[in-house]
Amino acid sequence: MPLHRYFALFTLIGALCAHAEPWARVDTAAQTLTVYSQSGVALLVIKRIALGSGGVADMHYRGDNTTPRGDYRIRAIRSSHRFITFYELDYPKTSQAEQAFRDGRLSRETRDLIVAQNDIGERPPQHTILGGWIGIHGIGDGNPQIHRFYDWTDGCIAMDNEALARFGEWADIGMRVEIR
Repeated sequence: MPLHRYFALFTLIGALCAHAEPWARVDTAAQTLTVYSQSGVALLVIKRIALGSGGVADMHYRGDNTTPRGDYRIRAIRSSHRFITFYELDYPKTSQAEQAFRDGRLSRETRDLIVAQNDIGERPPQHTILGGWIGIHGIGDGNPQIHRFYDWTDGCIAMDNEALARFGEWADIGMRVEIR
């Protein structure tokens, strides 16, 4: 094969890899966060993440400190004086608002507002019975010993600050995050 064809092939492969969208899976049982390439290759494994002090649940309600299972996207990335960086997830989802409404825990008006905000890609209300501000963050100036041995968050996924920096190399707005 002529040299220019090899160059063209490597250029094409490089372009495809540069545009491949990484995604993350939070394995709540193993307490790991893994970033995968679109083809399923593990790019980064972060061990010993902390979850909500209330455990993991299919439905998260304000104040129960559970980490909600589900498929999310990073909605925003914010600097945080407390946690270094906060990767805000698009919580609550429409399906969660619908379930809370069916369970009689959410009013029709609030459900409709959450659905409308999600439909236009805006942050839904964060102070309803479903709570809010679910995301991925560091421990900041928090106690590393507590992080190492306890689930301590209000429902977020936390990792030590070094791991957060490594995650930040892959994370971007729109990144898919599966919490299982």
